[in-house]
Amino acid sequence: MSEILELGAEGWLLDGAPWEPHGAFYGVMGDPVGHSRSPAMHNAALADREIDADYLAIRIQPGQLKGLKSGPHGQDLAGFNATAPLKEAVSALCDGRTDQARSLGAVNTVKVEDGKWLGHNTDSGGILAVLSQAWDQTTPPERVVVLGAGGSARAAIDAVARWGVGEIEVRNRSAAGQERVRTWIQRQDFADRTHVTSLRTEEPTSAVGTVWICCLAGGVAARPFLPVAAGSSGDLLLDLRYGNQLPVEEPPLGFRYHDGKTVLLMQGGLSFGWWFGPPIPWPAMSAAIG
Repeated sequence: MSEILELGAEGWLLDGAPWEPHGAFYGVMGDPVGHSRSPAMHNAALADREIDADYLAIRIQPGQLKGLKSGPHGQDLAGFNATAPLKEAVSALCDGRTDQARSLGAVNTVKVEDGKWLGHNTDSGGILAVLSQAWDQTTPPERVVVLGAGGSARAAIDAVARWGVGEIEVRNRSAAGQERVRTWIQRQDFADRTHVTSLRTEEPTSAVGTVWICCLAGGVAARPFLPVAAGSSGDLLLDLRYGNQLPVEEPPLGFRYHDGKTVLLMQGGLSFGWWFGPPIPWPAMSAAIG
């Protein structure tokens, strides 16, 4: 469990005690954020590169972001990662965004330069890197099903579209969430091969080899929305959650399975490289997240 930094009325509090930065610092922002392995991973990378900076878990609400950016307590913040539920709110506050972040409408990595927030998104690249290695066939799957419709789901949809998947199905519980992601998809060049439906219980087995990507909220069970067993040509489940955000459940029978640690490593390395340039200390980062 990481130490938690929070922004109180009088300034920063680290596990409830007043805290002052000793220079430039970085962090991962979200709520919840105590489960995150990003501090361990990035602090190991900073040590490996002999960079004098701290990286902390920062619990913050969307409504606090504007004050953080414009107020005195964010002056030493040199960069940060954003996780749920902040990716879209952070994107809206950025003074500039990379093409990837602008396309997704979600930011997970910010570089601060002269008080300006410059936004990037490394989630899509991280997901694509993991999927292309985990799928053991020479061509992409015929079908991908994404469970959820938030910022991480957008990154997953973008990743599999760039992978060349022919049929992309997005399933989400709420009608409002379905409509938001549908509106975003309609602006993309893969709209004709992507459709949005309700989150539902699944058929006993898949008809074709399918990749399932779980982008549900932490603790929400995925098994009710997955097949009972893999189809004859094999299925892969990539759950973007890890640690105590994962519900206690086994993947369906015959599924190959990866949790979110592999994606965390890939997107974290891409974030580190965007902040500090090469080399990215992959071995140190991998060892730190376990």
